[in-house]
Amino acid sequence: MGKNNNRHWHKKPQRPASDYTPPYSAEVLAMAVEGLNLSVETLDILQKGGIKTVGDIVSRRKHEMYRVQSFNKKKLFEVVNAIAPLGVDFRPDEQRADAPAQDGERNAARQNGKTREERDRSRRDAQEGRGERNERIDRNDRNARKEEPRQGDRKRDDRQERGREGRREDRHNDRQDRDANGNRKQGKRREDNSVDFSKIFPREKLVHSPRIEPVKDRFSKFQRAGKWGYKDENGREVIPPIYTEALNFKEDMAAVEMNGLFGYINRENVLVIPYKYDTAGSFSEGWANVSLGEKCGYVDTTGKETVPFIYDAATPFTGEGYARVKKDGRWGNITKNGEVSWQ
Repeated sequence: MGKNNNRHWHKKPQRPASDYTPPYSAEVLAMAVEGLNLSVETLDILQKGGIKTVGDIVSRRKHEMYRVQSFNKKKLFEVVNAIAPLGVDFRPDEQRADAPAQDGERNAARQNGKTREERDRSRRDAQEGRGERNERIDRNDRNARKEEPRQGDRKRDDRQERGREGRREDRHNDRQDRDANGNRKQGKRREDNSVDFSKIFPREKLVHSPRIEPVKDRFSKFQRAGKWGYKDENGREVIPPIYTEALNFKEDMAAVEMNGLFGYINRENVLVIPYKYDTAGSFSEGWANVSLGEKCGYVDTTGKETVPFIYDAATPFTGEGYARVKKDGRWGNITKNGEVSWQ
């Protein structure tokens, strides 16, 4: 009889897709990394690693950025400083599954490490110990009932009882001061006048940024054969995939890249603003942030320059009448009349 050559092949499990959605506006998430104040070397590393937008950055945790080839801690600090003015941050870390166990968990782990015979022996010893203790208590109670204590013994017993009551109260207070995991609660003040360090070194309350629900446009971009185009809400192709890069439509205009330069098209795929910008952002409040070389400025929907190209970095307008610009290492808020309040 020949050998059984049947083998069971197991497919390597795929990493589950992340269901994390960064809580920021769609225009910020779609902003190209070229619009950030990053060095040429860092931009090249990010692009080779498949990170092309701000959304690609903030959907990752900080430590996950080290998976990108040649990315190091210096580059991480540079990226953190570049995205901070946009009001965005990396995906928050979750509690690690291999975090140190608490006392109860460690005790359970030690119990699980014992053999069944050892656990049975420990259980029997505990039961015998409780039986001996109960028998000793009963014997003392019978002896106490046989003879009435003298006056001095009664005073001593009262003092001992008060001491036991005090210790029981201390243990009760200590349990009240601890949470379910056995850790001492913050802000509790013990009756033994111990120092409450949370009042001496107060911590600032963590305030989470409000979630901004993205506004979905009726045109959505899609990619085919490495090029970008647009479909309508029914999935019908309305603009063919001919662009190297494309941003979502905003205010009926979209920034697209052709031959290494950005311009703007309308919903009829008509080039309204010619290809001449190195980077481009989406329109907001009628203005869009663009860059020529190393400097950034703003243009309106006709391509007219509304803010000169004098800034090192610029962000889209927030919808509240201002945007963020950077010059000479300082960030400030710029309004539609061109005034900047530096910080």
